[in-house]
Amino acid sequence: MLRLVTLALVAGEASAFLPARAQPKMILGFGKKTGGDKASSPAVVSVVPAAGKVVKGGKKTPTVSTALLKASGLDEKSMVTALEDLRTAGGATVAASEGDVLVEGVVGPIVSGPVTEKDVIAAQAAWSNAITSISKVYLDGGDFVTAAGFCAGELYGYGHSDVLFKPTKATKNPFRPTGEEAMSYFVGADAMSNDKFKGEDAGFAINGGKGWSNVVFSNHQIQLMGESAIAMGSYDFTCATTGAVNTVEYTFGYKKNSDGKMRIFLHHSSVPYSA
Repeated sequence: MLRLVTLALVAGEASAFLPARAQPKMILGFGKKTGGDKASSPAVVSVVPAAGKVVKGGKKTPTVSTALLKASGLDEKSMVTALEDLRTAGGATVAASEGDVLVEGVVGPIVSGPVTEKDVIAAQAAWSNAITSISKVYLDGGDFVTAAGFCAGELYGYGHSDVLFKPTKATKNPFRPTGEEAMSYFVGADAMSNDKFKGEDAGFAINGGKGWSNVVFSNHQIQLMGESAIAMGSYDFTCATTGAVNTVEYTFGYKKNSDGKMRIFLHHSSVPYSA
């Protein structure tokens, strides 16, 4: 069964996407339904609702800090359970401590048992949230590269398995077998200081500087295969600057990794054929 909340603790180690010096003390993905306003903090990469937000009746929601969660001594699954119970019972939100990162709705699903259609749809919602969140951080002048690195770590299997990634707008380098090459595609060659991809990678996740305000998946079919699944369909991207909608066709493959999270191992995107 899929949990709506997941935590991933990292202690200063390099990921497949960012060098060790760029790693914060903790990565945290807080999953919830999409939609609604998202406020970003100037101190940390954060697109979660502000701590202590006012709800119906004028009451403030209880807040749990990432520092408290990190010091709890609980294992990851226990923290997931505890936080979900807090959120369900009291509407608790999570506040970022200094050096920590929060990205609303971006979560690597923890799956127990065979992968289900609900798991796939949740992973797609997280991917949509990642794209719009990275765009928002970029347009707000924040550290969108760090935000993208953590989103990618939650959603893509780099460092856990081989990943077959053929991006939509890749030309001279159509396949991206490493996390660094995938990051160049999503945030841009200039942001990654990668001369190999300059002139090719403008940053898909930031729409070349225009940003994306919405991403909507439409599955043609989902094939479930035990601990993995493949989904095929189309997704619509709404430009945050012009409001124009672009339709792209996709095939995504998902599978459970050794840490229990389901991540992308196959991603092929292309624009519809036009004669």
